[in-house]
Amino acid sequence: MHAWSFFKRSVMSVWYLYVKALNRLWPSITLEGKRLVIFPGVYKPLENEPACAEYCQDGDRVLDLGCGSGVCGAFCAPKAHEVIAVDISAAAVRNTEENCRRLGLRNVTALQSDMFSRVEGKFDLILANPPYIAADFKSEEAQFATSVRYLPLLFTGVKEHLTSDGRLLVQFPIWFRKRIEKLAAGHGLQVIAVRRLPRKSLGLSLLSLAYMQVGWRSAYFLIQPLSAERVALAA
Repeated sequence: MHAWSFFKRSVMSVWYLYVKALNRLWPSITLEGKRLVIFPGVYKPLENEPACAEYCQDGDRVLDLGCGSGVCGAFCAPKAHEVIAVDISAAAVRNTEENCRRLGLRNVTALQSDMFSRVEGKFDLILANPPYIAADFKSEEAQFATSVRYLPLLFTGVKEHLTSDGRLLVQFPIWFRKRIEKLAAGHGLQVIAVRRLPRKSLGLSLLSLAYMQVGWRSAYFLIQPLSAERVALAA
């Protein structure tokens, strides 16, 4: 293993233990009036993730790919016809189910799935909050912040699960814009809008600091398949 890879794995191994301890200390978070419980080995949403609901249209069929605590599905569900929430982590699936039960959401189905492996059908909106750190961990609970697979598999498989006018919404650090645009273009997709996530409240900023989750400058990348006209021009 290269020195840099070893360093990242070491740092993230300690951070995962630290996050589990904090989640046990603070087992819930309230966002825009909705209280979500967060299991120890599940990512706590600290980047104003509820803003994703602005991209959901009435009656959409939504896929939350890597649902974690279920935060994105929970905020899209009131507008969506159906939400399918999947995660490689069994703990995350249980966490999503618990939050949907608490919030009385009956149009959300949570499934354990390695990316698209158990996903069927097409969607009007696919939500993706990929891990930000490129490091290889086999543990399912260590893949909410670290992965070398998620982004390549996302762009390889997403088109076959989008409707003709479907949208992919990717949450990722804004300074990786060129990488996201390159991945999209290489798979017949185009980035049509980039927007920073809303500014955090003081309370959320302090909580992010406690979790050592600061400085990412997260943004939403709104992505759609290339139109037939643009495909013809590119050929």
